[in-house]
Amino acid sequence: MKKNNHYPYYEMPEIKDFRHFVDFMRENYAEKPAFVFAQNKEDVEVSYAKFTDDIDALAAYFKSIGLDNDKIALYGENSYEWIVTYFAAIVSGNIIVPIDKEIKGDEVRNLVNDCEAKVLIHSAAKEAAIAENKEEMKTVEVFAKIPELSDWFEKGKALIASGEVDVKSIGQDLEKMCALIYTSGTTGNPKGVMLCQRNLVYCMVNSCRNLLEPENTVVVLPLNHTFGMMAGVLCQVYAGYKTYINNNLKSVLRDINTLKPRHISIVPLFADTFYKGIWKNAKKSGKDKILKALIKVSNGLRKVGIDLRRVLFKSVIDAFGGNLEMLIVGGAPLDLKVAKGFDDLGITVIGGYGITECSPIISTDRNHDFKFGGAGLAIPGVEVKVDNPDENGEGELLVKGPIVMLGYYNNPEATAEVFDGDWFRTGDYGRVDEEGFIFITGRKKNIIITPNGKNVYPEEIEAVIQKVEGVNEVMVFEDEKLICAEIYTELADEKDRIKAEVRALNKVLPSYKQVQKIIFRDTEFEKTTTKKIKRFLRG
Repeated sequence: MKKNNHYPYYEMPEIKDFRHFVDFMRENYAEKPAFVFAQNKEDVEVSYAKFTDDIDALAAYFKSIGLDNDKIALYGENSYEWIVTYFAAIVSGNIIVPIDKEIKGDEVRNLVNDCEAKVLIHSAAKEAAIAENKEEMKTVEVFAKIPELSDWFEKGKALIASGEVDVKSIGQDLEKMCALIYTSGTTGNPKGVMLCQRNLVYCMVNSCRNLLEPENTVVVLPLNHTFGMMAGVLCQVYAGYKTYINNNLKSVLRDINTLKPRHISIVPLFADTFYKGIWKNAKKSGKDKILKALIKVSNGLRKVGIDLRRVLFKSVIDAFGGNLEMLIVGGAPLDLKVAKGFDDLGITVIGGYGITECSPIISTDRNHDFKFGGAGLAIPGVEVKVDNPDENGEGELLVKGPIVMLGYYNNPEATAEVFDGDWFRTGDYGRVDEEGFIFITGRKKNIIITPNGKNVYPEEIEAVIQKVEGVNEVMVFEDEKLICAEIYTELADEKDRIKAEVRALNKVLPSYKQVQKIIFRDTEFEKTTTKKIKRFLRG
């Protein structure tokens, strides 16, 4: 793969381990604000000094109750205490097990039993779900609600002050599992991904070397998801930025307007929703034609070196707090129209590619070096290659480097299946161009093989159909040897028009990719917590 040399990597300090990470934040950012969050209808701000003190206090408490290389499960909504617990578990030499807040009590019980967690910390909202399954969680010795952690913080501080616990002397093993992440994939049962400090620290530092994010963000994604934690928290506190913690999607715009972030990390569904909202509001106010005309004028001016987007589209940017200049989109491919559309309005869309098994960031666009529709360039020290490429240069993507997981927990068979020597088989199909830019085609599990042996990637066809007005969601799959598109629309009375436009799209698709059957559904598709459709769970 040809190395990109257009722009140098950004100089970012090395971080040895999580102990060093906590000390680094305290030494460099102590008086700066680290987090803001709503509490009792008021916004509370926490400094880096308090954040790092709370981490050490909770780590000391964990040590005082005899936790050592034990699993600490965490189940609840995004919160400041959630983040402190994540750090404290790792710093104290234990293993954090973040659990999807959307799953039910019996599923939590199964995961807790599978990993033999000794501690289960949960939010107050999850108390009923835990109570119903408590007796069957045989390995759990300590149950605690997140609001109770403030008492643990105080006890830990007292232990440190008295000299009973020296948190800085707790050994840090870079190669030992420190996080166990159960995947919430779109197909199959969850597997426990084992990550070590080396994985997480390397991914954090080198993602920031690849892409320089503007200051301040709102963490929207669930923190149990590796992308949410890495992009929304770890990379932010490493850079000394301020983060607003969102714990309810209903208040996202309120939180954005409170902090006025310069960037946000989101999944494609959010980006698509935000973009459609811009045009819906413009049309509702009768300004959509003016907006289109301004974009045309703006793009003409940009060709001669004049960029007035932040002035011409100030009202659009003001709806996102007034400072937003970058959207980092990961988790799935983003519609090219949406990426280009935001760019036209003065908001740069940064694409990337990642997978939980790779900590999770493999590649990102760079600030001044990106290609619409691509997934960027591999982060420093990470190699990506295409296995057995076809005539288009497409094949399964393999990854090698310090970000690759240790393996799947208690599942050597599954681990062996995804490793080819040092190379990790991602299960994603794509290509790498001559400049090193990665392009994702689709998932290996989703490929449709036609009778004449052609490979069809459903994601490609879905991206085309998604452009039809009125198509809210679509999933393409094989049904009785036919390529079928199942569509959810909120415009029930326009199904005939939508069907006709989808059929018309066949003219731009090769014959073997053409949709031969169209069906409609009355409800949205079931999704993962990162808003990806769960395939094969059709209505």
